[in-house]
Amino acid sequence: MSGGPSPTPDVVVLVGNPRAGSRTRGVAEAVAEALLDRLGRPPSAIQVLELAEIVGVSFGPEPAYGARADPDPFAAVRSARLLIVATPAYKGSYTGLLKVFLDQFGHRELAEVVAVPIAVAASPAHADAAASALRDVLVELGTRVPAPPLAVVESQLADAHKIAAQWADQHSAAIDAPRAGMDYLEGRHR
Repeated sequence: MSGGPSPTPDVVVLVGNPRAGSRTRGVAEAVAEALLDRLGRPPSAIQVLELAEIVGVSFGPEPAYGARADPDPFAAVRSARLLIVATPAYKGSYTGLLKVFLDQFGHRELAEVVAVPIAVAASPAHADAAASALRDVLVELGTRVPAPPLAVVESQLADAHKIAAQWADQHSAAIDAPRAGMDYLEGRHR
């Protein structure tokens, strides 16, 4: 059937790297695929949003526009069942590009979305700090974060599929649980 709207993806991978096709995207897609595998769902329901292609940022007098605007990335994020957000660490936090995008959502606007924050950095401390900061902003937007963020050290990116599989093995049940993450969000995760 043609001409109708395309189905809404169950899983949206949001990549906050200012460089399209990055290793950050690779680890995020590996996590999405591993989670779907553990949950017995087909990987065909994944939509990847590369902010490097969608969001335009300019420091000059002229506004910048992304190369792609279709489909609506904000609608895709709002309607996702599972949102995997990945960023490289920049100065101990997530990228400004990701911040510009996420700032477009209102407080608790993503209350129906389960989120998985992922950060990639050169050192474990920077990866943990960025992952934690990303988790905090996603919670502020209302997402349910039922599992700890995934912090990946750049030197381990060659093993992205193995890291994703291990993380999914440990946390897929929490991701799939009804009202996923309420204990985690309410501070009972430790």
